[in-house]
Amino acid sequence: MSIIAGTLESTVRLATPLLLAAMGEVIAERSGVLNLGVEGMMLAGALAGFAGAISTGSLWLGFAIGMLAGAALALLHAVLCISLKADQVISGIMLTLLGTGLTTYFGRAWVGRNVDGFDQIALPLLSDIPVVGQAFFSVTALDYLSLGLVPVIWYLLFRTNVGSEITAVGEDPETADTAGVPVFRIQYACVLLGGALAGAAGAQLSLAFTNFWGVEMTAGRGWIAVALVIFAQWHIWRLLAGAYLFAAIDALSFRSGAVRDAVLSGVDIAAVESAVDFLLNPQVMNTYPYIMTVVVLWYVMRQGNLNELGGPSALVDAYSREQD
Repeated sequence: MSIIAGTLESTVRLATPLLLAAMGEVIAERSGVLNLGVEGMMLAGALAGFAGAISTGSLWLGFAIGMLAGAALALLHAVLCISLKADQVISGIMLTLLGTGLTTYFGRAWVGRNVDGFDQIALPLLSDIPVVGQAFFSVTALDYLSLGLVPVIWYLLFRTNVGSEITAVGEDPETADTAGVPVFRIQYACVLLGGALAGAAGAQLSLAFTNFWGVEMTAGRGWIAVALVIFAQWHIWRLLAGAYLFAAIDALSFRSGAVRDAVLSGVDIAAVESAVDFLLNPQVMNTYPYIMTVVVLWYVMRQGNLNELGGPSALVDAYSREQD
């Protein structure tokens, strides 16, 4: 039971940055704009949030600065893709490289420093529930925030007029424009909000998870967030389940020894022990989330069309009034 409780607690903390970044990506993609710069925006948010918290002495101000850093890179992506009609894939990859390069250069001054990050907040009674209490009801404010945003964003996208306009823009921007929907304004807003949430995901890593800044500390989580959107077929509740699934696999790597002992309990077969030792090796287990990401992308390539998975029809297609 202690293994399960510990794994659940790690899962919640590891799922938060994936969930924040992926929710932002869902919003951007539902408006028809693909953002492959999530990794770079998360790195920018992690460094800006960490530096901002130390400089201002406020964790929440640092977190807000991290969101602004992510939104700033998203604004560049929006200008390139929406206003200048640049290729969305190339722009996103460029932003990832830009974010990585800038944070590596400017982050050198912050390496080796620590910050007193967000404390865990235990909810009375609920945190005393066996196994799940500590995992779900004794976490940081940012973990609660990410979970609270799930129903909010679901309601925004699927139960409001604004959400209907976002969907219309992502499906058929020409028709939406004809009907009076401000296509470009909506796309800008969605890309900026997506970037802000990516920045928030990065800030969570440096202010609530590690409490320090490290070069390329996102470790590919931005790419996992992009794959999660496809995995969830652009639905928020599936995204929540997917984030926790990927995070649980990652969390198991921290307790590989205990998991190995539990799996091999009562087993005395050399071949089985060797196979389990390999599969539960911490370095091997660290690759599992990325292997799942590759599998998801492979599945998409086999489909040949994102629409078959439920993706927006106009995703990646730049809309131009003059041409359309």
